[in-house]
Amino acid sequence: MTGLLLDEMYPPSAALRLRDLGHDVVAVLEVDVGLAGRSDEDVLAWATRIGRCVVTENVRDFARLAPVLPHAGIIFVSAKRFPRTRNGLALLDTALHDLLAGRREPPPGAVVWLGAVE
Repeated sequence: MTGLLLDEMYPPSAALRLRDLGHDVVAVLEVDVGLAGRSDEDVLAWATRIGRCVVTENVRDFARLAPVLPHAGIIFVSAKRFPRTRNGLALLDTALHDLLAGRREPPPGAVVWLGAVE
């Protein structure tokens, strides 16, 4: 099973809630991860080295990187569907929990939209 790495737009509390549900999820902004302020290339390379799918709203940059850099999977999230509000983050937690519980994370090299994999 692949773990997830929540990109920098998501708070560490989102990763913590998913870990509390038994999932292997970390956030870029967690101090012990050490990726805060790093480039998208660095984030993708770190996630790839340890076998984590990146979860991000940053479609523009990661869609550019996906075809040219190896990766363990990328999950794009729509900010309109999952706004970074209290309710939106709760919806995101639920969607990611359902994805992980159903073992439907993308395979290495795949890029999917969260709504498309539910």
